[in-house]
Amino acid sequence: MKTSRFPYHYILIAIVAVISVYACLKVYPIKNTADLVLFVTTVGSLVVSFSAFIFAMKTYLSIDSVNVITQMEGNVLENENYVTSFTSLLKQYDMEDPDEVGEEIFKNLERKFTKHSKTAIELASSLQYFIDIIVFFPYLFNSKDEAYRSRNINRMSKLLRLIEKRKNTLISISTGNLILIEETVKLIHAIINYQKLLYERDIVESTLLEVKGTMLKNSVTQTVYYNYLGLYYYRKANHVLRRTIHLDNLDVFSIEGLKRIHRDISLFSDDDRELFQIYLQEAKTCFHKAMDVSEKDIMWEGFILYNEARTTYLLQLIQEGYEGESWELLMNQALTARKRITIFLHDILEKDTPSHLQMAFEFENQLGGLVKVNILIAENKSVTDLYNKEKYSSPLYEGLLQDTLLQKPNPGRFNKIDKFQEDIVNSIRPL
Repeated sequence: MKTSRFPYHYILIAIVAVISVYACLKVYPIKNTADLVLFVTTVGSLVVSFSAFIFAMKTYLSIDSVNVITQMEGNVLENENYVTSFTSLLKQYDMEDPDEVGEEIFKNLERKFTKHSKTAIELASSLQYFIDIIVFFPYLFNSKDEAYRSRNINRMSKLLRLIEKRKNTLISISTGNLILIEETVKLIHAIINYQKLLYERDIVESTLLEVKGTMLKNSVTQTVYYNYLGLYYYRKANHVLRRTIHLDNLDVFSIEGLKRIHRDISLFSDDDRELFQIYLQEAKTCFHKAMDVSEKDIMWEGFILYNEARTTYLLQLIQEGYEGESWELLMNQALTARKRITIFLHDILEKDTPSHLQMAFEFENQLGGLVKVNILIAENKSVTDLYNKEKYSSPLYEGLLQDTLLQKPNPGRFNKIDKFQEDIVNSIRPL
């Protein structure tokens, strides 16, 4: 229950009034009615003037307090030169146990939004920190350990409610200059919903379309926005694909899934074909914007180019006379960026046993390589290296089974690696 503040200013006025009456009676004794009228008028004027002064000061201090709480000048969300130091973040979360990583991330975020988000400037800084580490959350949701994933999703829901409460408290005081905070909170909600739904069910929510992306200022927030907006359109295209071609539970980029797409792509009606292309082209546009604003950040480059490579591959399948960059060129660039970051992380962290997040980036590198191999095998093409030089010749692919992509075990609790490795082995051995 919310308790009301004790009205100290009224007590102060009453005390001043009593003291004034007593002092005036001592200084100016009342002898007749005229003296009494003059006395009452003088004391009344004094009390009224003092009361007006007290209320004016209270109003001034209240306005000043509101201005301090809601002022946004110099906040990090509007800093166009802001960059993220991922090396320092990865050093901060260098634990080997994924449970410890999740606990530390949630503990830091909960502390920030509980104790250090009472003003607009503080809340803006906390939101930016959330945006900075939002790339880590898929590794808390994408796990073969169902209990671990469910626990993190529940804790994330509580954290989002806390953020919403902080935002609403500030907006109830002043809405005029807090629009950027509101849009950033909407962006965080939309991305977390996307990340959770990606592993829960085949539903594509449109909450990202509700974010006013053009209002986002710094390059990190813009990169996150355009990358996930591109993923939203990419997933919408996949929804059209699955609706037209019955893939059952097959991954689109599994060998069997790719072969089925090649076999049944003629089933697309003109309307579905047009819709499929529109979504894919919108996705590519978003990924291009993400790359432009990211200024080729080494970490985001690997994610964005990988997303664009998959999008481009599907677009090349459906669009006659496609003239843009090839999916293989984009995939090679993505794999090069991912290889670089795994090397740099090893040099920076200098640990004998890799951290959970270090293994997560190794997973991304291995997953991208397996997807490329899956596509080439499904099309009966030779497997090439990062420089497009033939490595394993089709159709025998001699030596591929000894490649590190297939020999290296799954780096952690992540999905897809084991299944893709098994599919490649099974598709080659009968030959």
